[in-house]
Amino acid sequence: MYRRLWLRSIVVAGVVFAVVSLAQALAERSKSQWPGIVALLLSFIGGLLVQGALVLVVADLHDGREPGTMSEYYNRTRDKLGTLTGASILYGLGALVIVPIALWSLAVPLVMIEGLSRREAFRRSSLLTRDRIWRVLFLVLISLTIGTLIGLAVEFPFSSFHGFVAVWLTGTLGSAIAAPYEAHVLTVLYYRLTAPERPVLPPEPGSKRWRSIWDDEPPAS
Repeated sequence: MYRRLWLRSIVVAGVVFAVVSLAQALAERSKSQWPGIVALLLSFIGGLLVQGALVLVVADLHDGREPGTMSEYYNRTRDKLGTLTGASILYGLGALVIVPIALWSLAVPLVMIEGLSRREAFRRSSLLTRDRIWRVLFLVLISLTIGTLIGLAVEFPFSSFHGFVAVWLTGTLGSAIAAPYEAHVLTVLYYRLTAPERPVLPPEPGSKRWRSIWDDEPPAS
């Protein structure tokens, strides 16, 4: 999935992480603590927006819908931002005892694809994963590890560069390339557990072209 959707996923994630990394670069230059707090808040919200939008990218392809524009994906995710925020905070607290990482790992796909509330998403995620909890836990942890390594590998060639622009570019590139991998893993897991009889992605079309992420209307045939 990452290979097939890599360009669209990186662009969708990169637009948000460019803003987040810009805030982080500005925070490093500032002597006040407020820019750091703002950067942390933007990182949290931006990460949720990216994850939700990437789930929708896969969901549209899985269900045979025409891919939307980038603004459409973020508008649809923004409508569920409150639910995603509550779910993310509770998920982070649950991560302190490890096992809920697996039990609640499908919360974001369930909110975005099935439109569930935070409580309903946690309940359904627990039902879907409880018989496979250790396998799911291993999958989640290994995907986080691989995502971290991808980010570090992208940033390593620029590690000798310092300054505002270097911090901004390395943060943007590292996050934009790594975040889609982790998001796609959870979306694949969701479909494998809810619709195992169907392939997660349909066969690649031979000549059909994806709409441009900048287009508001589909291209003329």
